[in-house]
Amino acid sequence: MKVVGVDLAGKSENPTGFCSLTDSKSETRLLFSDEDIISEIDVIKPDCIAIDAPFWLPRFGAWRPCEEKLLRRGFRPLSPLLPTMRILALRASKLVKVLRERGYKIIEVFSNASEKILGLSKEPRKNKDEYDALLCALTAKAYLEGKYEDLDGIIIPR
Repeated sequence: MKVVGVDLAGKSENPTGFCSLTDSKSETRLLFSDEDIISEIDVIKPDCIAIDAPFWLPRFGAWRPCEEKLLRRGFRPLSPLLPTMRILALRASKLVKVLRERGYKIIEVFSNASEKILGLSKEPRKNKDEYDALLCALTAKAYLEGKYEDLDGIIIPR
């Protein structure tokens, strides 16, 4: 099993956390451009890609149904309508479109929820972006193993 986790930055000038995970090893690094992300994915050819970013904006109100479900469970997502989150959602939707056209299975995840559900802790970590990418990859692994829950489009591990 090969999976990739991506903690996508809103702008390509900022680092995106990237993690490749197999049954025997994990590797993390920082990437910047969409082209670099796509190139790395094309080399790995993962069975699933988990991205921590909203893939689309809400049609009505400040929240999508998936964020409302996260809120009801005590998680604290940011509204996709915040200016920085809009930028992130726009970048994510373009990246997801390209990757799906190449035949990849892609899921939207919320790494903060994954961290709490898996019983992990952010402190101390050398790099938050790479750690969040690892959480995304672990969620992709749980997804492929059938150990997940779908909250109207956001996948969380069980």
